[in-house]
Formats: sequence, structure tokens, C-alpha cells
Amino acid sequence: MVATNTKLIEQMQFLSQPKEKLLALRGKELYETLNTLGLTHTQYFRALGTDIEEYCAREFGIDLYQITVERFFQTDPNAKWLFPDLVRESVVSGMQGKPVYPQLIIRDEHIDSAVYDIPYMKESEEDEELRQVSEGSAIPESEITYGDRVIRLDKLGRGVIASYEVIRRMSVDMLRIHLRRIGECLGRNIDKRLALVLAYGDSSGGDTAPEVLNTQTVNAWNYTDLVRAFLHLTTKNFFTPTHLIGDSNTMEKILSLTQITDSGLFDFARTGNLPTPLGVKLVPMADHPANCFTLLDSRYAVQKLTEQDILVESDRLIHQQWDRSYLTVVTDFAIIYRKARVVMRNDWN
Repeated sequence: MVATNTKLIEQMQFLSQPKEKLLALRGKELYETLNTLGLTHTQYFRALGTDIEEYCAREFGIDLYQITVERFFQTDPNAKWLFPDLVRESVVSGMQGKPVYPQLIIRDEHIDSAVYDIPYMKESEEDEELRQVSEGSAIPESEITYGDRVIRLDKLGRGVIASYEVIRRMSVDMLRIHLRRIGECLGRNIDKRLALVLAYGDSSGGDTAPEVLNTQTVNAWNYTDLVRAFLHLTTKNFFTPTHLIGDSNTMEKILSLTQITDSGLFDFARTGNLPTPLGVKLVPMADHPANCFTLLDSRYAVQKLTEQDILVESDRLIHQQWDRSYLTVVTDFAIIYRKARVVMRNDWN
């Protein structure tokens, strides 16, 4: 914790310097300074009140929307040191833009290890009920437990296989479009992991599996199934449903229910805006387990843990070695309140 605070202070001291002093650093010197401090070029640009497009135009006379990759490396020796972060930020923008997991989690916490002990609370309605307390008697307690649920984070990665000859005539902007799409695919993999954690429980091996309810009719969906799940989460578990997630087939059936296709209530057929039955946001997830949906309170159900953000093989990119470059992230999800979601199944027979 002390080391983390020290690094944060150093970062703040560097970024809060006068703009003239920040601009004096360029090329390799800037690249190595940022790496030592654990900062990105994007954070550096933000401190300057600019972005990479404006910076490249002012410092190197480069128009990132027009210049080819080959010309980018030929313009100024200092420009190439920006390239790894340009790649990274393009991938990150895809990971943040397309996936749905950011709206379904409590927070994304950065941790210092790929193994993490989860602090959590075991809830007992009987033990935690507020009661009249007579003089000298015990007061009911809620206990936050720590140390017996361990999450082991997974490394997710994707390779970019292309020789420099393939991309050298491509515009930098078009390359960023392809990288953004790769980021979206990585984000979908993270969505898939979240869907599995919500439907089955996290990797701790603890009691994190959800409560499972059966539909009124086997192999069918009815509006009463949504109502039952809603009431279970609100009146039995005392959480507020915020999102309902399911795969495309399940969501198709739900969106086709008469109560939801009523144009007087929702305008999905006209606008494509997903309806919000019972005030709950519908979220289609391609890799959610089939024949079920998960209803959750996104404020309490699950937390994302990240040990390593997107990492690119910087040295290879600086030296224009593109034949095999890899992008990796170390992350996973942890259930915080087990009863903050329920799963409704229709294949219970």
C-alpha cells in the first residue's frame, strides 16, 4: 500500500508540472519516463490539455487521419515512440465502447497480484434483523468476512499477425479502426466471462452460485416469469433489479411477449430502443448460457478485478516488427453479494 501511494504521488508530481516542462520531454526520454512512472501517453496528453492528434500535428507536422504507417515512422525519430501507446489506446477504446460489462459491475478495481482475497459479507436474515435490545443483551451483528475466498485472475490475449509489409501503406487511422475492432472482440470475451460468473459463480470455489428459479412452464417463457424473478429479488433478497441479461434466443422470446410488444408501453418496434419491463434494462449478451436469464442488481452483484490492463509488445512495435504482436490483459470477476442476482431457467424438466 505504501509503495502504491508513493507511485501515485510521483505520478501526480510529474503530471502537475508546468506545460513548458512537460513539453520539453520528447521521444525516447518521454517514453522511458512515462514507463518508469507507470503512466501512458494518453495521461500525459490529458495533463497538457490535448490529445494525440493535436500533439502529433503540432510537434511533428503529422496528420494521423491521412498519413500512412510507413510515413509516420519516417517523419521524425521521436514520433515512433508514440506508436505503442497509439496501438494500446485504439484497442482500449474498443474494449470500453462495445462490451456491456461496464454497466453491469460495481467497479473495476486494480490490484497488485493475479491472486486476490475477496472481502465479502455473509448475510443472514435471522441474525441481522433489527430487534428491540434490552439492557445488557446482545446486539445483532453483520460480519464482513475476509480471506477464505480467493480469486485467481485469468490472462486474456489476442495476437495481431501481419508483416510490416502488409500494414506499411495503410493509413494510421485505418489501422486504428482495425485495432479498435480487435478491442471490441477482447471486450466480448470479457463479457462472456462475466455472463458465466453471474450464471454459475466465480472462481473462488466458495458459495457464489446464484439462486435458480424455474419458469412457470417448461421450455417456455411467460411474462409471469419476469414478475416472479423481480419479486424474488426485491421482496425475498431485498435488492433492486437493474438489468436482465440473456442470450439472443432467450431475449428474442422475452421481446416477443405480448406485454412487452405493446406499442402503448414501449416503442422497440419503431425505434429499436430496448424496452424496460418492470423498470429493468434488457441487455442481450451473445455468450450468456442458453435457456435462462440473469436478473441482477448491478450495484451489488459483481466486481471486476484487474491486475494488468492492456499490454502491448512495445519494443517490437517501435522497431516496426509486426509479424506477431500480442495484446494481453489479466482480469476476472468476483461475486460480492450472492443474492444480488437470480437465474430463471426454462429447461428444468
